[in-house]
Amino acid sequence: MKTLLVPIDFSDNSLRAFEYAVELAARSESEILLLHSVEDASLLSSMNTDRLDDKKSAAQQKLEAMVATLNRDDVLVRFEIKDGAPVGEIIKAIEENNVTLVVMGTGGAKNFSRKVFGTTTEAIAKQGLCPVLAIPEGAEIRPLEHIVYAADFENGDQVTTMQLLNLKELLNATITFLHIKSDKQPDYIDDEYIKANLVAQFPEAELNFVEIANKDVAEGISSYVQSNETSLVAFTILNRMFWERIFHSSVTSRLLQTLRIPMLALPENGNLLYLRRKERSEAGKV
Repeated sequence: MKTLLVPIDFSDNSLRAFEYAVELAARSESEILLLHSVEDASLLSSMNTDRLDDKKSAAQQKLEAMVATLNRDDVLVRFEIKDGAPVGEIIKAIEENNVTLVVMGTGGAKNFSRKVFGTTTEAIAKQGLCPVLAIPEGAEIRPLEHIVYAADFENGDQVTTMQLLNLKELLNATITFLHIKSDKQPDYIDDEYIKANLVAQFPEAELNFVEIANKDVAEGISSYVQSNETSLVAFTILNRMFWERIFHSSVTSRLLQTLRIPMLALPENGNLLYLRRKERSEAGKV
């Protein structure tokens, strides 16, 4: 059984991430691990164990209430409470539980790159230990039916395609490979060669390729997502320069602040995103 890790701080965004994880777990052979970190430097430095225990007790009551309120027989949920820094505890939880996907809520910052990939979420994504699904502030809870993958076509994208096709099958979704032709991003490998290889490797998959010319990669991605029904934007972080260009662009900040679309970061190595669909008898009405 696969594990979906959901860091919880009881904010609206983290609760929204939990809702997304529930829908994924209901469809797949996976469980949800809720992780809450109680970090208070003043408490730890003064060794005020009573106050720290009170905070842990309060967190446990909230987590137990969340699980009880969920009332889903088709989703297995467990939780852990740690007293370390969030990033470190999340990393340890990924490694100790062989996590296949982290689902995190983000928000609260004015800058887009911090709003969608907040400090903690961005730090976890950059670790590359496993895929990270970031749920931005105000994102509507809806089926992930239309996936757009921002492809640079410089690395073949075979491993990424395999993961996206797994997600496509699980969610009954469509996938569009979006490539932005830009003078700022020279082509070292022929795009048509990459496309042909992907089609040959995945002959039964319905691969949809869209190519748009735009001098700004981030603006091209933003414009396409805005004008098409997109419920999830996926990208790989193996090309760090490409990733930085997209998520630290002032153009992206302006255009995507209001989109509130979940984003999936797929690492070069680490655990791959693979969720096996439940049998009909297990999935029930989901």
